Amino acid sequence: MNLKKILFPDNKKLLFLFLIFLLFLAGISVFHAFKIANSYGSIDFQYSPTVLFLEKINPYEYFMSGNLDNRIMFAQWPFYTHATYVVLSPFGFLEWETARLVWSIFNIVAAFYCVILVSKFCKLKVFETAVICLIFFCSTPFRNCISNGNLTYFILLGFFAVMINRENLKNFTLGFSYFKYNFMPLLAFFILFKSGIKGLLISLIICIIGWLFFSFYLNQNPIDNLFQPVQAAFSGFDQTLSRGDLFTILGFLKHFDLGFDLNLFRIIIVLIASFFLAKDISKINDKMLILSLLLIGNLFTFGHLIYDYIVLLPSFVYSFSNRKFTAAKISLFIIFYFWFGIRIIEYFRIYMSNGTIVPTPTPIDVFLNFLLLIILYHLNKKIKKSN
Repeated sequence: MNLKKILFPDNKKLLFLFLIFLLFLAGISVFHAFKIANSYGSIDFQYSPTVLFLEKINPYEYFMSGNLDNRIMFAQWPFYTHATYVVLSPFGFLEWETARLVWSIFNIVAAFYCVILVSKFCKLKVFETAVICLIFFCSTPFRNCISNGNLTYFILLGFFAVMINRENLKNFTLGFSYFKYNFMPLLAFFILFKSGIKGLLISLIICIIGWLFFSFYLNQNPIDNLFQPVQAAFSGFDQTLSRGDLFTILGFLKHFDLGFDLNLFRIIIVLIASFFLAKDISKINDKMLILSLLLIGNLFTFGHLIYDYIVLLPSFVYSFSNRKFTAAKISLFIIFYFWFGIRIIEYFRIYMSNGTIVPTPTPIDVFLNFLLLIILYHLNKKIKKSN
């Protein structure tokens, strides 16, 4: 398969028709995601926990107590850092319909800005950027993230701080990516290796300020509140939906009588893996490659759901900009699998079962995705060596 001829046909009329077709599909994708977000979607948007916080109710405690009055809507479970609810507090003053409308618009704009930003990093032409943007807008994770109202576009924007030259500003801005704990370990270790203790502490400033403000606003002991986000996550995270990571794979050990705390064991193993991954990435000087590897590494360490695969965007652009190399072509093929193939397989399973199954990942899926992400990680490193 000649990827160049498919994406850049020689005939200008075919090229024009191809772009029109992509634009049509992307428009449908964006409209569909926006419609879901503002009807029955936005189920992950942290609106209701933010409202509880503004009413001086601890959302973590409320959730872990059983959400008795169902004040936490849909799947808006408080699995994020304390700073999240401080930063999102302006949304808590809005009505639900208005808040989710504004948030869905923000996510669409953030997605577009992410494409522009990463394409600029790779010095792509306007036409190439347009193709990437349209392909990305057609992808399942793009649609899923907007329709569910998830925070991952905000996290991805935080990761782009890797490209900032000023060390202190870079580390401070990277700290916004800590809002989702499953993106935190690898990034924190990387900053520690690259910038030392000082850099790590600077990256924690926003989370520390958010934690202290959260505690004092609620008039609660900061020490008691410190680990509540992690406790809430363990009490409610649906691991059956995770896609391909070490944390989920280690969870399969629950079928054996191990005689020790499995969750603690899993965390320790994943932290060790993150430590060595961060050490490996910290030896690299190419900022674009660092960005790609950090995000890929995050996906195959801690648990992530399908919308988090939007963070493969830097790897997609990096591979696209080096598409003349075989490693880059294979990398693009793998990312297409995560952006389109997974959902196609799910639809096929639903069709074969006459609509009687819920399309959740099987253990085979998890192992396959885990393996593909590791291959993708090494392919991106190989692309650099090919240059």
